[in-house]
Amino acid sequence: MRAGLVAVDLGGSTARMALFALDGATMLETARLELGQEIEPLQAISQVISVIEGWEQRAQMEIRSIVIGLAAVHDAAGTIVTWPNRPEWNGFAFRDTFAALAGKPVVLFDDANLAALGEYAFGLEHSVQHLLYTVVGTGIGSSLVWQGNVYTGARGASGELGHITVDPWGEKCPCGGFGCLQMYASGRAVERIAQAKGLSVAKASDVFHLAAAGNATAQAIVDDSLRMLAIGIANAVRLFDPDMVVVGGGMASRFPEHYRSLEKRVQQFLGTLPQQNVRVKLSALGDDAALWGGIAYGLQMFEKNKEMEGVRK
Repeated sequence: MRAGLVAVDLGGSTARMALFALDGATMLETARLELGQEIEPLQAISQVISVIEGWEQRAQMEIRSIVIGLAAVHDAAGTIVTWPNRPEWNGFAFRDTFAALAGKPVVLFDDANLAALGEYAFGLEHSVQHLLYTVVGTGIGSSLVWQGNVYTGARGASGELGHITVDPWGEKCPCGGFGCLQMYASGRAVERIAQAKGLSVAKASDVFHLAAAGNATAQAIVDDSLRMLAIGIANAVRLFDPDMVVVGGGMASRFPEHYRSLEKRVQQFLGTLPQQNVRVKLSALGDDAALWGGIAYGLQMFEKNKEMEGVRK
């Protein structure tokens, strides 16, 4: 029986999933689930597992592992510590609950870390030593890949670009801080700001469509969000000095004509610093980056297990 792996990218509003064959890293199935803001964690997990069980039956595969990228800070035990976009999930033992209900091993990543791994392994035209990956969707995250390894920090909570302060007198963020980048440059922020300014919009994409149609208010909102995002990325570049920055996530993949301006904006904020010509590219993998990160991690573990079996023999 063929061996497979499932990758899941669970964000603030959707779950994207893919089934991969471990032999050849082939993506066999994909699915997207809309998860409302009020959904409880057990409901979300049950919906994801239902899709996985259907895949396993149809493909006649043995799913060896489920690799999940979660848009939340979690501890080493896989318990959600804080999720500003889903605060009611805080304290939930996500990994153990998911593994118990699925009956399979579950590996839990920060979603930006998993997407960065996918981009590093499958998305770059030329390999680099130091990659800064930024994800812009419902929220904002980032990850640093350093010589092939994802930097996670002392507490596993690195990469929270969305929660750096860009306005010390700004609005309070659900994370408890003030003036966080996520409050000005994320998809949810664009939606909230537009509604506060009187635009009749239901989601951030409506604002971008209005901007493209020439609405001056929408154009100003989009421009301000990109300016704030460029400030955050430029500060991260100053700190880490990466070879390249890749920007992905739902907002960047749906509106590339706007987010392509980030390279010039970031370079302007860097002034005459040595990093002034840093390349800022849009993700080649788009919304699938975290899914490819799942198979990249799975292949690493598969090879390590084969090596260990060889050593034992």
